[in-house]
Amino acid sequence: MKPGRNDPCPCGSGKKYKHCHLALDEAPRPEDVTWRRLQRATEGLAEALFKAAIARFGTAGVDEAWQEFNLWDENELEFDPNSPHAEVFIPWLLYNWRPDPQESALPPEAQGMSAAESYLQAAGARLDPLVRRYVEACIAAPFSFHEMVKCEPGRGFRLRDVLLGSEIDVIERSGSAAAEIGALLFAKVVAVDGIAVLDGCTPVVLPPGCKPEIIELRGNLAQDERGITPDVLHEFELDLIELYLALAGDLLAPTLPRIANSDGDPLELHELVFDIDSTRAAFDALKDLAIGATDEELFEYADFDDAGELVRVEIPWRQLRNAQHATLDSTILGVVEITPGRLSASVNSVRRATHLRNLIEERLGAGVRHRSTTATSPESLLERERTPEEEAAARVSEEESARLAELPDVNAALAELLRAHYRKWIDEKIPALGNRTPREAVRDPDGREAVEALIRQLERDGVRQRPPLDPSIVRELREMLGLEARA
Repeated sequence: MKPGRNDPCPCGSGKKYKHCHLALDEAPRPEDVTWRRLQRATEGLAEALFKAAIARFGTAGVDEAWQEFNLWDENELEFDPNSPHAEVFIPWLLYNWRPDPQESALPPEAQGMSAAESYLQAAGARLDPLVRRYVEACIAAPFSFHEMVKCEPGRGFRLRDVLLGSEIDVIERSGSAAAEIGALLFAKVVAVDGIAVLDGCTPVVLPPGCKPEIIELRGNLAQDERGITPDVLHEFELDLIELYLALAGDLLAPTLPRIANSDGDPLELHELVFDIDSTRAAFDALKDLAIGATDEELFEYADFDDAGELVRVEIPWRQLRNAQHATLDSTILGVVEITPGRLSASVNSVRRATHLRNLIEERLGAGVRHRSTTATSPESLLERERTPEEEAAARVSEEESARLAELPDVNAALAELLRAHYRKWIDEKIPALGNRTPREAVRDPDGREAVEALIRQLERDGVRQRPPLDPSIVRELREMLGLEARA
């Protein structure tokens, strides 16, 4: 911690800090002076370069660049300044993009040069030499993926280029305040006059768990006989942008994994409703759907009126696992509920809904009339606003979870369950590791780096979960995999 003005100076002189090293410690560093000079010199530069881009390419050219940046996605035909990717796109448009003579609709005079190169040419000797050096450095710097390895909040951080393998200290006042070690940035690192700054940095900070995919891209680029150089990154910049958009897109608009039922059909909840003439007749026609259940077992939770007539009953729809040996499957395919004048059935796929409707109509014949079928996807269930009752129930559940999380016995039991899970995890095939197990992956440098990233993600998520993940679980994982313990 920084000593107070009236504290003894840490140097051991016996003087108060304000009379000893305070002035020296607060003196601006040479790189800070350079950074401030650069900030003043480049004020308004982005706007000037964008005007140069419009003058050279027109708005049609900006839209053409936007389409290329988005890999010709038909939903991205016009530049959207409110897009979360605009902060990456604009520097790419200004410094990197040159219309492709083979595909561009722009006139020949607008091709062959980037907006920044055109700006330098037009400005000539009038341009501030520092600004010229900065623009030239931005043109030369490739986009890449950078890992946060050290941070000094309020000042900057050290970044490791995951593709090139180099490290550099970057001055970044605001972005360093909330930086996390292991986080990944897609950006240009621009070096000028002995300092390095970020340009074209994504506002979407990528978590450590994204690193295995970047390592895979690095492996593909390394197959080039030239190795991985800044020129190679420039050449394959659209491949880098494609990966960035995929990784950032998963964070900005996460998609649900494909959810299937036990038959492998896509999960989609269906509610079938029928009008019926007789509750008892419907029960007698459909009761054998509950394979293995007797009438008495089905009636155990049924309702009857005072006269002993059936007024409500549920029939679980089961199937045989092995028809030849009459082996019952524990899976329930759906549930049929019968009440006076109404029959409803709930299933979780299109195929089951079609099959069950055919069964019901075939068995009840003229005694049943289909009224409606309602389908609900998992996505729509998540998007639906909860009712006040559901909100209240959720609060009660969260409060109960929080209460349980404070109990030492519960924490200990959860920790042991997670410890057992991760002991098995190191020998499970992980898609992010190329379907290798973590134990197998750590045997080569790239795999080891990917496993390290996954464990860093585990640590990061573990701090946020409730109760927090026991740090000894991660230490044990590292020891079992031969990874260095983190301070």
